[in-house]
Amino acid sequence: MLNNNGKAAGLVLGLVLVAVSDVGCGTDTSTGDGGGQFSPIDAEVATFWDRQTTETAEFLATIVDEFNEATDGFPVKVVRSGNYGDIYRKVTASIQARTLPAMAVAYESMTAEYARSGAVVAIDDFFANPETGLSEEDLADFFPALIETNTFADFGGKMYSFPFSKSVLMLYFNKRVLAEAGLTDPPATWDEFLDQCRTIKTKTGKYALAIDVDASTMDGIIFSMGGSVFEDGKTTFDSEESIRAFQLIETLATEKLAYQITPRTFNDESDFQQDKIAFTMRTSAGKASLARLMEDPDAWGMARLPQADPGDPHTVLFGSNICIFDTTGEQRDAAWAFTKYFTSTEVSVKWALSTGYLPSRKSALDHPDMDTFFSQWEYNRAPFDSLAFAKAEPNVLGWQRVRSLIENAETEVLTGVKGARQAAVDLKEKADRALAAAQ
Repeated sequence: MLNNNGKAAGLVLGLVLVAVSDVGCGTDTSTGDGGGQFSPIDAEVATFWDRQTTETAEFLATIVDEFNEATDGFPVKVVRSGNYGDIYRKVTASIQARTLPAMAVAYESMTAEYARSGAVVAIDDFFANPETGLSEEDLADFFPALIETNTFADFGGKMYSFPFSKSVLMLYFNKRVLAEAGLTDPPATWDEFLDQCRTIKTKTGKYALAIDVDASTMDGIIFSMGGSVFEDGKTTFDSEESIRAFQLIETLATEKLAYQITPRTFNDESDFQQDKIAFTMRTSAGKASLARLMEDPDAWGMARLPQADPGDPHTVLFGSNICIFDTTGEQRDAAWAFTKYFTSTEVSVKWALSTGYLPSRKSALDHPDMDTFFSQWEYNRAPFDSLAFAKAEPNVLGWQRVRSLIENAETEVLTGVKGARQAAVDLKEKADRALAAAQ
């Protein structure tokens, strides 16, 4: 799971906002060498702060090298800067120091804070440039949820980030454990899921599921119940759909059908590989890691999240985006040129096939290389199909704090501190207060 570990930096950024409260939300992004409101950390290259590791980091470096070779413009340099929380804290400190990279990866909740400080520029201001912009046809080629998640109602409905490493929540299933319990196919509904979990417990004595407490996963379950988490300026955690999602967690815990792993450890993957559990819920980008562990492609699979109504499915869209900081015109232009290059159909396909992240463009799904990929394993297409019904998480000011409140509520239910309904109702009250305080 792509986890958000930057919650503690919210207070620090609040202090930064006092210092820059007279700054608008971004500046003119027209081509040129005009200075922005912040100095670049490296005047010789457009620095990109990212969090990718291992093979994914190597492939991103390859894409950057290819971009630099293909353009006569300002060069880009990718710098691994820790996890998402680390980068959030670094950007926060850099805003205060008035010195920033050309661009960085960020969750929407982080970008909202940067936009309030005036540190980022509006991406859609680049679109109108006849030489370097995007046409209406190009924009229509992006999956709607990717445009939605990067459009910030709090800041005039403009885009302050652009899709980068996106994924959706999936259900992974171990065929060996299912077979041991006399089951063949993964569940399509949450009722079927609970029935299968109980059968697995009865027939094998094993836990059915390992749970990693995570705000995005909890949001995804609520979405799949037919619910939402935010409407008309208020959270909806007290809705019946949301309560049912917390009741699912409660049932799994009280009937000992699932156990909680240590957060951010990915211990569920090794337990999955060792046939200790039947299911885990993870990002679609986690497929590559499980494939290395499982080795035998016939021993496991992945399916869309179980649904309250399979005829009206939903899952959560998560992952990082690129935001461009208001440094110099040269740096801004280079950052946008790379962003546009990275999200082109050809590069989007390469990125998806090499990393497990999803392509940002619809046209990528018709690419011949994707057809070959889909034919290699019967479950390869499942996450790509899920993009059509993936829902973005809120990108409003204060959602960074709400994420930690969601995880606290889930933990309270798992540990029996609160019942599902009470936890959901209390979460709504706390979350609404957090959002009001952030305005």
